Amino acid sequence: MTDYQLKDVTEKDYIYIERTCSMDPEVVGKTMGEAFGAVVSFASEHGIALDSQPISVYHTYDPKTLTFRAGFFVKPEDAAKASGEVQADKTPSGQVLFLTHVGPYSELRTTYGEAMAYIERNGLKIGAPTWEVYVDDPDRTPESELRTEIFMALA
Repeated sequence: MTDYQLKDVTEKDYIYIERTCSMDPEVVGKTMGEAFGAVVSFASEHGIALDSQPISVYHTYDPKTLTFRAGFFVKPEDAAKASGEVQADKTPSGQVLFLTHVGPYSELRTTYGEAMAYIERNGLKIGAPTWEVYVDDPDRTPESELRTEIFMALA
């Protein structure tokens, strides 16, 4: 059973590359992997220290396509180094619904459906953005044990 928590968070700087792809889990995984790799290369070339596991930030929802910002949290001074395709932004401060998805990334959609039902049952109102932190390395962790921390901004 998913543990839902209301948390107050502070804003965090991040650098990212934005991509849009189909909702097919294999396409999402490939597209995200390529975007994360490009951000890591940019960070290495520009002396930027990455302060997190990979993150994805979502500002919109479309049932047919997925638009996301693939990146990493960084220090404010490193966010200022973003240029070209690599951009910088901040996750917002304020209240979020926090939960952890355990299992394959392909099952995240089910977890989001359950979270939306929880939000409705509890009279909460979702805002934007939503962001995910991929806690475990999928190359080293069995798919059934992968943890994804989900932060859903509340309005």
